[in-house]
This record gives sequence, structure tokens and C-alpha cells, in this order.
Amino acid sequence: MEGQHTTYNKQQALSGLRRFDNISLQALNTMGLDVVAKLFYEINSLNDIEQLIKDNVFKNNKTLILGGGSNILFQNEYFDGAIIHSNLKGITINPEDTLESQNLTIVRCMSGEVWKDFVNFTIENNLYGLENLVDIPGSVGASPVQNIGAYGVEVKDCIDCVYAIDLTNGNEVTFKNEDCHFSYRDSIFKREENKKYFIVAIDFKLKANADLNIEYGNIKDYIEKNNITPTLSGVANAIKTIRADKLPEVGVVGSVGSFFQNPIVDTEIFEKLKQTYPEMPSYPNDKGVKIPAGWLIDKAGWKGYKEKHVGVWDKQALVLVHYGGGKPEEILDLMRKIQHSVKEKFGIEIKPEVNIV
Repeated sequence: MEGQHTTYNKQQALSGLRRFDNISLQALNTMGLDVVAKLFYEINSLNDIEQLIKDNVFKNNKTLILGGGSNILFQNEYFDGAIIHSNLKGITINPEDTLESQNLTIVRCMSGEVWKDFVNFTIENNLYGLENLVDIPGSVGASPVQNIGAYGVEVKDCIDCVYAIDLTNGNEVTFKNEDCHFSYRDSIFKREENKKYFIVAIDFKLKANADLNIEYGNIKDYIEKNNITPTLSGVANAIKTIRADKLPEVGVVGSVGSFFQNPIVDTEIFEKLKQTYPEMPSYPNDKGVKIPAGWLIDKAGWKGYKEKHVGVWDKQALVLVHYGGGKPEEILDLMRKIQHSVKEKFGIEIKPEVNIV
């Protein structure tokens, strides 16, 4: 890497496409790593996308679409390419799209909106479906890519359409829910050949009335213990508190939330493990049995571990943390050690949930 770099500031963004050179992404990845990008483009309008596609500098560099940086881990301290960041704003409830016969309301949200702000908007408007995903960091545009999920709910359950633009030719593309091929923490947008799609907006199908999902994890126990009325806002506030009690505060301690996927094993393998570890938690799955990766990591002795600038969160073993001043390789090295340890103890391979680029 050559020369000095600057720090990204949203206040610098003006109308029309702007490019920043050698810019620090420390404020745009929640792990808090000081990674520098060769080029950085912020998209504030659809016209900016047209200009971007015509930009010769952009054409001659590898690209990465970056949202809130809450589920990404850079492998190196320098990204030798172009970062494209959406700052497209707007949330619209269109009465013409409301499907009253199905108790559904269609809400369109632009990709640059902050996810937790959008979920709060749906709760304030008494729309059911996303309340269990409250306070997840990141942008709305990134939500279908990862098929984000928490507390028994996945975003795929509420997505109707994803609107995108092909950055190689400018074509507009609409992906219906079934076109996205959603699965556990996965979608077609994670495939290398589909990373050319810049997500512009998403239509969510939400309900005016619905049963609340409080059976997952300790939500129900928390609500009963604290005498909380199980309303839409009551459940959302309970989940906010539960998350805050066990996860690092974004912007204070670096993390990407859940670092590993929960592994799914064959029923036969699970039954053998259950004989040795009768207390092992599990969740039935159409592909077998899902075992919490956090439990495996905890039992392998990693919870609360700290080494130089990185470690494992002492309240949730699924979370790897960066205390500041560290480098990407330190996180990657810790990841490999944990994977090897869990494999040795349980015979189970755990895979990262975070996108490593």
C-alpha cells in the first residue's frame, strides 16, 4: 500500500457519483479493523449507478459491495479494488400493494437504510414479521445476501422481491423470493458469479396481525420472568435486552456478531454425540439436527479466551471479538484454532458465518 489514507465520513457525500481513494474502512466494518480500500464509491441515487458503470477506473478493478460491514472480515489490511457502498434511502408502504385478503402489507425499503432502523419502523407501524430480527447490525441491502436470522426467524420468510442492477451492463433485475434460493445463512447473492448484482431495494411482505414467535431460545422464559406483555413491541424490547446482555456493543468492542454457523449433523451422528453429551442442546432440521456452535465452542474451552488483540466473548462463545489494534490475520488464526479444537473434541466441522474477503 502506498501513500496516506483518509477516513470515510458520510458528510463528505454530495450529489453525483463521488470516488474516494485510499480510504480507511475502519468505520465501515464492525470488527473495527483498520483496512484501507484502494477505491471507494458511495451510491446516493440510481443515476450514480449509471455513472459508476461508465467509470473506466471502476471497470478496471475488482469490486466489493459493502453494506454496514457487520458480517464481513477482510483477510488483508489493504483491499486492492473498488468498494461500492449504498446510501440509497427511503421506506414506503404502498396501499396499492397491500394484500388485505392475505393479511399482508408490502413495504419497500431502499438498500442503504440501516436494518435496525427499518425493523423499528415496522414495529412502530404495527407490522409483524421482523420483530425477532430487531437490533441486528448492518444494512437492509445486505439482509437477503446472508439470509440473516435470529431467534427462530429468517429474513427470507418476509421477503417478496429483491430489486437489483447488474453492474456489468446496467440491466435491472427483479428476484422473486423463490429466485433467491434462500437457505440457512445463504442465498444466490453469495455466489461469486452473482456478486455483480447491486441491490437497490427490497419488498417485504409483513402482516397486520400475526402470532408472535417466542418459543426459540430463552425469549419465552425472559418474558414470563419479567412479566412482559407479549405484544409486538414487548417481544421486540425483550429481544433487544437479551441481545444487549450477551453481545458486544457495536462500535465499542469489534465483532461481527455470530462468527460461526450452527452446524447441521445427521440424526445418527447426533444420537451418538448425545450419549456422550446428554446435555447437548439441539434443534430439529429438515436436513438433520442443528447444534448450537456457541455451545460446542464453549465446551471446547474457548469462552472468554483472550490473546493479544482478539478473543472470544465471555458472554457468548459464538462471538469472536477484536479489542483494537489488531490485524485480520489474528482473527483468522483464532478462527482456525477454534475450528480445529471443536473438530478434535466433537468430530464436527464448524464453518464461518462471516463473509471472508
